[in-house]
Amino acid sequence: MRTYRLPEPSLRLAIPAAAALAIVQFLHAPSLRAQDSTDKQEIDKRFARMQQQIDAQQQQLDEYRNAIKALQQQLAVATASNTTTTTDATTLQQAVTEIREEQSAQQAEIAVHEQAKVETRSRYNMRIGGLLLFNAFANDGAVDSVDVPVLAVPRVEGASNGSLGASLRQSIVTLDVTGPKLWGARTYGNLQMDFFGDLSTADYTSSAGSVRMRAASLQMLWPSVNVHAGLERLLIAPFSPTSYASIGEPALAWSGNLWAWIPQLTAAKTFSFGERQQLSFAGALADIPDPGPNTNAYLRNATAAESSRYPASEGRISYAWGASQSGQTTLANAIAINGYWSPHDYGEYGSVDAWAGTADWRFALTHGFSFTGAAYKGAVLGGLGGGVFKDVSAYSYMHGPDGPIIYKVIPLRDVGGWAQLKFRPVDWFEVNEAFGQDNGYAQQLRSAHVPLTNWYSGLARNQSFLSNVIFRPTNSILLSLEYRKLRSWQLILPANEAQIFGLAAGFEF
Repeated sequence: MRTYRLPEPSLRLAIPAAAALAIVQFLHAPSLRAQDSTDKQEIDKRFARMQQQIDAQQQQLDEYRNAIKALQQQLAVATASNTTTTTDATTLQQAVTEIREEQSAQQAEIAVHEQAKVETRSRYNMRIGGLLLFNAFANDGAVDSVDVPVLAVPRVEGASNGSLGASLRQSIVTLDVTGPKLWGARTYGNLQMDFFGDLSTADYTSSAGSVRMRAASLQMLWPSVNVHAGLERLLIAPFSPTSYASIGEPALAWSGNLWAWIPQLTAAKTFSFGERQQLSFAGALADIPDPGPNTNAYLRNATAAESSRYPASEGRISYAWGASQSGQTTLANAIAINGYWSPHDYGEYGSVDAWAGTADWRFALTHGFSFTGAAYKGAVLGGLGGGVFKDVSAYSYMHGPDGPIIYKVIPLRDVGGWAQLKFRPVDWFEVNEAFGQDNGYAQQLRSAHVPLTNWYSGLARNQSFLSNVIFRPTNSILLSLEYRKLRSWQLILPANEAQIFGLAAGFEF
């Protein structure tokens, strides 16, 4: 028979208690569930209140943040305003300083103007300038003029065949006048005088000279058109070599440099292509003189060109390019071709036409070097400073077997030119080397039976070489040493030679 063992007493007591507890929990289960539901609702309410507080705090934080941004913007505006105020104050201070400096400069200019001004009957300004020039020379050889020789003549046996002297005859005085505006153009006037006229009759001033009008011009200048009239250099030959030993007549005159100063009416039109290119067209009407001195000592006779009743005409086409050189307004490089025509009337001896084709150039090379020159070919060029001092020659023929002898003029042809190499590394120092030649047609001169009455009429070719050094210790003072060599050929004699050593000291004002 199966037997069962009862639990321990403690276990016997625990079992009824557990059962009782289970019964009680079962009986009270609804009330516990009701309590849990109540607690959950309370928790939800607390959570909702906390969420509201958090939202309120977030809203307050947003308000604080917006307020901070507004304060930052106000601070930035205030800082910018202060910076602008400071900048305006600095700008105003700089403007005041500039005005004071400009006022000081204007006062200095006014003081200079008050010191240098020249009173005129008009209200327009006039300036006086020029060059006070001392020239000393030593000639080794016989020459035509000791001051500024252009021709070497034969040496005379037993004579000195040389000379030493000095003068200030080549000093220059200039007057520059600024006039009113007329038809939109600026107007200018210029008068240039030297003392290279007739020599004084007083023995003790034999090296002095009389005042001579060297050049003069009246000018009307529009932005691209220039009209001027005056006693000026030839339109077809605007350049000359650089020399302070030969100013009364330009360097290389009668040796390839057409240099005459003649009355002209000139008009020029310039087309600019940017700042470094220009194309110019110019024309002129001119009054051409005869070569040599006037035959009447008291009255001026009509020249052969004036007797034709037609003015001489000149034309020029030039092209310039390249950056302007230091201290100059002209462009660095230029080249031009020119033409000249002038009828000459010799009355009963007939008429001829003077003509020439010329070219000139100016090139800026590297390292301070520049090359300038001109060349020409034509006929009847004596009045322009060429033609070996002659325009025409006369030849005779018998009009019929028993008729009278009739003389007719023939034009004398000529060719020549000059070139100069300049070295100017700095503004206050330069070296110049130049050569020129004027060459008549010797065969034509021989066949024309040119009368050999003097050294000029018999000249067939003239040649010159010069070399000089120019030193400017200041803008106003200049010193120059120069060497020249002349070679002159006569029709029936060998070449004559002469050497000239020159010293020049000048003060520009």
